[in-house]
Amino acid sequence: MLDKVTDFLDDRTGYKALLSHALDEEIEGGARWAYVFGSGLLTIFICQVVTGLLLMATYTPAVNGAWSSIYYIQHEVAGGWFVRGLHHYGSQAMIVVLGMHILQVALYGAYKKPREVTWWMGMALLGIVQGLSLTGYLLPWDEKGFWATKVATNIAGTIPGMGPQMQTLIVGGQEYGQSTLTRFFVLHVGVLPALLVLVVVGHLALFRKHGATPPAGADLRKKDKFYPDQLARDVAFAVLVVFAMALLTTVTHGADLGAPADPTADYNPRPEWYFLFLFQLLKYLPGSLELLGTVILPGVAGGFLFVLPFLDHGESRRVRDRLPWIAPILLGGLGIVGLTAQSMSQDAADPVFQAGRAKSELRAERAAMLAHKGIPPLGPLEMLRNDPMTRGADVDAQHCTKCHVLNGEGERAAPDHTGFASREWILGMLINPNDDHYFGKTKIDEMKPMEKIGEAKLKAVTEFLFSLGHEPQDPPFDKALADQGKEVLKDKCLDCHLYEGDGANVFDGPDMTGYASRTWIYRQIKNAGAATQFGEELNEMPIFEDDLDDHDILMVTAFLRQQRFAKPDFKVQPGKVEADDDK
Repeated sequence: MLDKVTDFLDDRTGYKALLSHALDEEIEGGARWAYVFGSGLLTIFICQVVTGLLLMATYTPAVNGAWSSIYYIQHEVAGGWFVRGLHHYGSQAMIVVLGMHILQVALYGAYKKPREVTWWMGMALLGIVQGLSLTGYLLPWDEKGFWATKVATNIAGTIPGMGPQMQTLIVGGQEYGQSTLTRFFVLHVGVLPALLVLVVVGHLALFRKHGATPPAGADLRKKDKFYPDQLARDVAFAVLVVFAMALLTTVTHGADLGAPADPTADYNPRPEWYFLFLFQLLKYLPGSLELLGTVILPGVAGGFLFVLPFLDHGESRRVRDRLPWIAPILLGGLGIVGLTAQSMSQDAADPVFQAGRAKSELRAERAAMLAHKGIPPLGPLEMLRNDPMTRGADVDAQHCTKCHVLNGEGERAAPDHTGFASREWILGMLINPNDDHYFGKTKIDEMKPMEKIGEAKLKAVTEFLFSLGHEPQDPPFDKALADQGKEVLKDKCLDCHLYEGDGANVFDGPDMTGYASRTWIYRQIKNAGAATQFGEELNEMPIFEDDLDDHDILMVTAFLRQQRFAKPDFKVQPGKVEADDDK
């Protein structure tokens, strides 16, 4: 029965002759492991097509939806992280295997007559694969992809003459936005894959026409069949590559997803590892020399590879006879490896870069945590904009660290924000308010250390001041101890401070009503010179109601309020207590 079916199909299609032509091809010089790279590339490409189609089923190519859809794939779709990871590592595997393939062709002299066009198609494949990697990098619309793509397109803009026009065409205007994402999506899923298929088909057709190029010195009398001799090697290599991709995906849990792209954020971009060599090279070519690294050297390298079949036109394919032409390829490859390794090493040893990377990773983790609760219709940036721990931290970094230190960062010209209004912070302020971590660098210098009142009263007034910022969702405080502290405050502090309308006739310190509460912090940020805060005479803090909108003030207020649950990263020494001081 099966024979009848196969005979029927062969009679209508002629597939047996086609299979015989494909599988019975003789390989001059015998089957070799050096010939496996082409089949490996084809296998990876098929994997990329399959995983890419699966990703497209969920992906949304919109600025407000791209990151959200990738988050959904990564965290919500069953196996989505694995599919995306395979696609991610598949793109890197194509770069590696294609590089190995080109090196093998160069060493074997397989670019020589009559295989010049086959060589050029290989060069075209390299360009298309790099284009696919670059365009795919932007599609998640996260910080890393956004800024790396911006760097790459800025490099394109440095090309003399047509560079700015080319950059505008690629970006879709002057700003990076929806037009940029749409164009990269079309290039990644439509134009470049179609070109890749055309070039691969032409490459394979020419390969079958001219056959494999055996190494110099091979026994040309030996002839193996493609099936099973070479096919077995091809399948083994393809399985090994796919297994490596799957293993990397499993170990790393797929590709990273950074925080949503924010054009206003501070981010130190790096390209993917296979473009790091160019990034590192540009460090040595500042200013006007940059063109040498972005245009001239790549142009010379590409031109050399294009004309190589004409330069190396001798009959010998021995490497030692072709060293003048092979040496530039080998040296160029070593240069790429060396610059890549150097870039990675410098980044690993750069504390500023590592700190920035750590912040980016925390921001990405925060974004994923928030997204799990739901992403608003306006997109993930709106989600982060309404998150105090993200937007508040950004506002603090932009406006507050000029005078305050938070977690070791910033300038110390006013009280530290690390652990602000926590029990430990308040106690330290009472013990030595003139310490540099508190008011030692301000003109507020008349507050006396309170250590003399005794440990019990210090703890009581600390608990009371801490309780003033309490909210229902917070952990409980010691009410009995706070009540004792309230009496201590009335007895010892109201000569200089106000509390609920009672206290100093001469204003000599901030109003302690609701001290460090959300309302108090909000008023402090908005206008620290107000009568409810430090007053005009004592205040040195900028009035931010003119520089920040109410939303950002609320965000940084909520952010700073969370410091009450942290601890200061410093310890103060007791201040000097004058003999006649009993306050």
